[in-house]
Amino acid sequence: MVGVAVCALVLATGCGGDDDAEGAPEPAEDAAPEITGSTAPLAFEGDPDSEFCQRSRQAAEEPVLDPFEAGLAPREVELRFRALAQRFEGFAAIAPEPLADDLALLDDTFAQLAGVLADADYDFERLAADQVDVSVFDDPALAVVADRLAAYQDQVCDP
Repeated sequence: MVGVAVCALVLATGCGGDDDAEGAPEPAEDAAPEITGSTAPLAFEGDPDSEFCQRSRQAAEEPVLDPFEAGLAPREVELRFRALAQRFEGFAAIAPEPLADDLALLDDTFAQLAGVLADADYDFERLAADQVDVSVFDDPALAVVADRLAAYQDQVCDP
């Protein structure tokens, strides 16, 4: 789930991400289906005054509570995840064309994660104990999405 955490936090905070999310369960042995995302280059042009860029700059000034932080009670994970999901949905609704496929991939993956977490009552220990296969959330395509989001923000929104 590191890939999802990185993507969500990059988008939610309006800045580059860190690939060291803690608290996520280890994937089970059987791999889930692979996610495929955009392989387009990391060179972007766009409107720095677009709604997406304005929201990105605003998000950089708003605190975000990481739902993947180690040691959280399930209820706190749920509250943080729902807040992050709401913030994410706002970005997905105003995605610029060059990021449309990336945000669609992230939106689909985020929805899958919501289901997995809800089924486990937002309890990472339960996910691990039940050996729920969450490897789909560590797909390398999500790292590409995180890189593309950060590059767009750096090149277009905050050049």
